[in-house]
Amino acid sequence: IGVMAATRVYSTAAYWIAGLGAVGLSLSPKFGAVLSATPVGALGGVGVALFGMIGVLGARIWIEGKVDFSNSTNLIIAASALIIGISDMSWTKGDYTFSGIVNATLVAVIGYRVLSSIASSRGNN
Repeated sequence: IGVMAATRVYSTAAYWIAGLGAVGLSLSPKFGAVLSATPVGALGGVGVALFGMIGVLGARIWIEGKVDFSNSTNLIIAASALIIGISDMSWTKGDYTFSGIVNATLVAVIGYRVLSSIASSRGNN
């Protein structure tokens, strides 16, 4: 979403071609060496811009969807999922590690269902 917003290219075919090209380039050790020579600060700056755009576009989707943040269920779920996703909070169960984005998604999907059913049972809809 962030790359689409930055480039204003919304064709899925373009992203398929870019993805296949990236996979092809990943098989080249010389291209890997060029990427390794990229300064960490430059990659960090690109990462900050890209993830920042993804976050802002998510907020725009909430605004366009007219999400009611005066509803405490919506507010607590959005806040919790956002912080868990940003902080990359992870947990391990056996051989599996669940990263921040997975946990944020679980909080958003499962947490919303749980809190909204509690609110419904209390008559706080």
